[in-house]
Amino acid sequence: SLKSNPSTPLRPELTRLAIVLLFTTGIRRGELLNLTEADYNPQEATLHIRQTKFYKSRLLPVHEGIGKEIEQYLNARAKLKLPSSPTTPLMWNATRGGRAYTGTGISYCIKPLLHQCGIKAASGLTPRIHDFRHSFAVNALLRWYRAGSEVDAKLPLLATYLGHCSALSTHHYLHFIEPM
Repeated sequence: SLKSNPSTPLRPELTRLAIVLLFTTGIRRGELLNLTEADYNPQEATLHIRQTKFYKSRLLPVHEGIGKEIEQYLNARAKLKLPSSPTTPLMWNATRGGRAYTGTGISYCIKPLLHQCGIKAASGLTPRIHDFRHSFAVNALLRWYRAGSEVDAKLPLLATYLGHCSALSTHHYLHFIEPM
């Protein structure tokens, strides 16, 4: 039900892709907004997260379904003949002269949808964009516990995936959860 307008011609598609990427990859809001078209490699099914917090870069594998979401969004942009080049921001914004959305701008796309759908955090408030990152980390932990994996051995992998310097930084995201 999100509406497009001249300043945001792909608001529904952009919002969908933003939510999909935030929830399924655990990337930071700034990492999402810094992605360019060239940062997605369809042949390798990866996202290149460049020079983020702690000046680190990393390659994130993405599921083929996520790749299809990115391709659908890029195809929708191409149909509207919107700018496209390797350096074009993935989260392209017409109101900013073709630059990426700002953190506030992407919030204006996502928060109304979450509110409209009645999605609330435990506090009763509409979730923050950063809460997608928390959900990603907690869901990874839950999957490992349910699969009987050795979680302590996997925490450094999660820390690397999230772009943390160590597993200690990742503990911030692993809030207490109800027993299974």
